[in-house]
Amino acid sequence: MSSKDKVGILRNWDIGFVRGMEISEREDWIHFPYLTGPCRSMMEDIAKCIHKHLGPLLCQTKSPPDVTHFTSPRGNAEGSFILRSGANLSQVKFVLGSWIHCRLGVGTLNAATLIVMLGPDNDVPHFMFEVIENDSSNLILLLDLLPRKDLVCSPEYLKAFYEDSELERYRQSVEKAYHSQSYVPSSLYVRSAVSPTALLFKFRDLLAPNDLNLLVKELIHPTAKNVFGTWFHAFSHIGTTRPKAEGEEKSVILERDEQIRRMGIEKDLSSNLPKLFGQEIADRVIAAIRKGE
Repeated sequence: MSSKDKVGILRNWDIGFVRGMEISEREDWIHFPYLTGPCRSMMEDIAKCIHKHLGPLLCQTKSPPDVTHFTSPRGNAEGSFILRSGANLSQVKFVLGSWIHCRLGVGTLNAATLIVMLGPDNDVPHFMFEVIENDSSNLILLLDLLPRKDLVCSPEYLKAFYEDSELERYRQSVEKAYHSQSYVPSSLYVRSAVSPTALLFKFRDLLAPNDLNLLVKELIHPTAKNVFGTWFHAFSHIGTTRPKAEGEEKSVILERDEQIRRMGIEKDLSSNLPKLFGQEIADRVIAAIRKGE
């Protein structure tokens, strides 16, 4: 992003919020140590993109050390959750990067997540990216711009952020890939929260590590980069030309955002983290997410 673009974006926002906060200058704010090489490169690349484009709008993480890295009592699982709150919460609520590594009796499970939750002064979709690896033969992909309005009742919103973008083309390119199958989340809430262009796919029984490596290098990584680019264009250009959400509209967006955080993030973690790490660690992580920094 050029200096001119940065100035143009910040001019529309309250720079006073940025000046008074401690800003992280590290682009490598999170690592994904247990993912296979291409998946690790992909997730760290998107994390760097988040920092590159949103860094001036984010605070340095205040997540405590026992949240940024923790180990299960049995020693078979590790995890990390890093949150960075927005310097101006009305524009960016928080960014979340996380990973979980678990050695199971039948193999190894790795999950990595990047989420950008926006503030109530705009209605631009949130950004969500998650990959789940089961050894080197199975991969699950969840990549979406989470809508912040009801798409049935808001056809203009559907057109602005989805129909007039390349998101459906990106989704179809992954759908046509070798070994690609539709992935259906077990949570009905998650199914109802994603957009029609969500990339929800699984790749099973890949014959060799090279199959996964090529799939990620040649298709999934470029697609993820394109989807992030689409999201950032919506955030920095489309969103700045739309009327600022106010009154009842703003209240509806706030309620939907809260539901996504509570039901889509907290409830999922409340169900799964205690099984791997125990209730004490799970409570610490969820408390940090509620705090949003």
